[in-house]
Amino acid sequence: MKLNGWKRIGIIASVVWILGAGVHTYDSEIDSASAFITSTHVACDSNLAGKTGDAYTTSFNECNKQADDSLAIALNSARLEAALVAFVPVPLGWGFTYLVLFLVRWVKRGFMRPL
Repeated sequence: MKLNGWKRIGIIASVVWILGAGVHTYDSEIDSASAFITSTHVACDSNLAGKTGDAYTTSFNECNKQADDSLAIALNSARLEAALVAFVPVPLGWGFTYLVLFLVRWVKRGFMRPL
């Protein structure tokens, strides 16, 4: 199968989109989740001020467990979001491009003079 120049450009653009959009989305989702988890952990830690001994240790461990659980959920969510943003637009873009090309050629055939 021979690929013309436009298809080669489309393949390169698709790969660049997948890598760039995926990495950017993953990084931004992780940054947002990290900021939220940090603020939640700080709020949880502020509740430890009046506690001592075993009560402090138990509450501190609960805060760490909540942060770890939130981080695990955020990682899964970030991966899913990055995959959706990276991969879904590519087939939609190719489909839209081929639809436009088909329509342009169809209209162009309508203006051709019959032999």
